[in-house]
Amino acid sequence: MIRFQPGSHVRRLCEILAVTGEIPVGSLNLLGSQRVFRALIKKLCAPQTLRNSETGETIDCRLLNLRGKGVRKAVRFYKESLQVLDWIGARAYYMNTFRNHELPRDNTHIERNFRLAESVLLLSAAGCEFRPWQKERFQSTSIRRLSFSQPCFYSSHELKNSGEELKKTQYARFIGAVFTEDAGMTVYNTRNSIMKWNGMGEFKAKDAIQKLAALNTQTREIHSAILFGQSMDVAVRTMKSFDRVPHADLRFDAIYRHIHFIPLSTDGVGQLQILLLPDWNERLLDLMFEPAQRSYERGAFEYDAHVDGVYVFAFFDGDLARLIRFHEAVSEFKCRAELICFPFQVSLAKQVLGELVDIKTIDLQPVLEAMGLKGGKAFESKT
Repeated sequence: MIRFQPGSHVRRLCEILAVTGEIPVGSLNLLGSQRVFRALIKKLCAPQTLRNSETGETIDCRLLNLRGKGVRKAVRFYKESLQVLDWIGARAYYMNTFRNHELPRDNTHIERNFRLAESVLLLSAAGCEFRPWQKERFQSTSIRRLSFSQPCFYSSHELKNSGEELKKTQYARFIGAVFTEDAGMTVYNTRNSIMKWNGMGEFKAKDAIQKLAALNTQTREIHSAILFGQSMDVAVRTMKSFDRVPHADLRFDAIYRHIHFIPLSTDGVGQLQILLLPDWNERLLDLMFEPAQRSYERGAFEYDAHVDGVYVFAFFDGDLARLIRFHEAVSEFKCRAELICFPFQVSLAKQVLGELVDIKTIDLQPVLEAMGLKGGKAFESKT
């Protein structure tokens, strides 16, 4: 018998699938132990008795199904098991979003579902609320100010159903948006490829999300984006792709002043936890530097501190747009400069900056602990 209870691996799988439709098998490591989840999914693909620990109700069925081969292999709900969604209040949302369980089979839609699934996996592991049936819905008819006790992710599907203007941005690549107590960030996932950025599409999407945010949240402007990707090489190739945009004002780093690259890994979960904290940047820089060393965004170019004659740039947030501006500045001014980052970000910094600056590292875990975070671990609960 499988116990379906709050905090269990089974329930978490069902909640994520209710939002994403499917989860790529190759990304199960983002849930936690890949070995544990592979074994659990294999078990749930066979007939089982599921018991709702809150109501005592039981269901006899196969819960999950595997579809596709190779990199396209994914976990989906078995059609006869959809009644389990009634236990979490997600059935109406799932049936409406995925056309009564008729998930598309073409590569374009599968790839988009995978991008959404990986984004939700990381955001949920970092403590972000992602379940539509648990959140306040956005609307576009009046002004209200939602207060977020924890970060909330709204998928592109939810946002497009909240305002007509977003439905017109069919060429935009965004997955959704995250809102915290004091900020909003559009979410993208490039996986292992370079997206064909449609500058005008992304500009319109950002503008429409910003209008929804102004109506529903404390956020007035969206000037930041989260960009998920599988490797630091993807980040470098993405940065180079900005130069191929014919109009400078439609470059991705012109549309968003801050683009935070987050690897699809447990390191990425820890990095994401920092970004989701209220006033995270001030808290992080106060932790790293003395007040007399801080730049407080004053100076001829962007740096974070001036220590013993060296201009120090903190890259913990993985901000690609800011890294581009820093690279341009140190190339022009030929000053003594240093970049500090987490160890997993070194390859990215070296590929962009070369020998222009010294690179130093600080381990992620002590920073998380100093900021009152538990670390980049997925849920610890048992099945």
